[in-house]
Amino acid sequence: MTNTNSIFPILEEANTFAILSHQRPDGDAISSSFAMFWYLLYMGKEKQNIDVIIPEFLSDFSFVPGMEYLKKAPTKNEYDVVLVLDCPGLSFVQGSEFLAYGKQVICIDHHETISLYGDTNLIDTLASSCTCILYDTFTCRNKNFLTCIAIGLISDTSDFTLNVTSHCQKIASELRSFGIDMDGLSSKLRSLSTRTQELFKLTLERGYYSTDSNNSIFCTYLLQKDLLASEKNLNLVNHKAIVKQLQDSVPFTFLILLIENEKGEFRGSLRSLDNSVDLNEICSTLVKEGKFRKGGGHSYSAGCTVFMPYEEVFELLSKAIIAY
Repeated sequence: MTNTNSIFPILEEANTFAILSHQRPDGDAISSSFAMFWYLLYMGKEKQNIDVIIPEFLSDFSFVPGMEYLKKAPTKNEYDVVLVLDCPGLSFVQGSEFLAYGKQVICIDHHETISLYGDTNLIDTLASSCTCILYDTFTCRNKNFLTCIAIGLISDTSDFTLNVTSHCQKIASELRSFGIDMDGLSSKLRSLSTRTQELFKLTLERGYYSTDSNNSIFCTYLLQKDLLASEKNLNLVNHKAIVKQLQDSVPFTFLILLIENEKGEFRGSLRSLDNSVDLNEICSTLVKEGKFRKGGGHSYSAGCTVFMPYEEVFELLSKAIIAY
């Protein structure tokens, strides 16, 4: 984690800002981006000089404060600072070409596997969400800022069921004391669109347990033929909500959801309820061995990108989990 004091002079001196996050933006990515937006306004920066750029996002997150200011593309040819929130590497940035528009790049992230790509990097791999880092770093009592902090925290802990640290519980308690409706936000995050419900039901119907002796590894998938034309690149598929619904509906120790993208690759979302198994290490090792194209994240929650039949991916991951 960098010295946070180095960030404040950069933000103070800058006048124009672009804010980016990762591909397939989830609740933490979107709410971190807008938390930063509200903090910059709190600092006295001009609204027209702050571009939150999210080319594609899910309507499921339309209740995040600030959505009316969302941009699909840059409004300027150059920015004093480009901030990238909740994104562990260049290859994951949605709109990575816009990094070149910044005189300086600041990266703020909490993933365990990260390649440092910012001129300044604020990293805390122990944080339960990227919004937790923002809350700890930037003192701000603006209600929109605090609401964004809460959404990211609830989203990345799957409604306080994964990676719930004593510090994140402290933050949640403080947010409540500031008047943030944590229960109401949890309810909104659980309110799935009709389409997300359809995809969840499909994954539930075709899911199965792998051949491990305890039937603890639940595997399921979605193919390109299951998706609408607008969903083919996966940016508009709420994979985290599907995972959360599976988590609430199916007994498992390990969960593997694979979704085929338009390139014929499978994007994987993995979850573990066993603290002794490190999914981040498993996926990172498979990348090093040349079996996965991308992979990593957190010990309890990781992702991967792989080009092989989904049955082979399930077998490979199941064997790696059992061996671990």
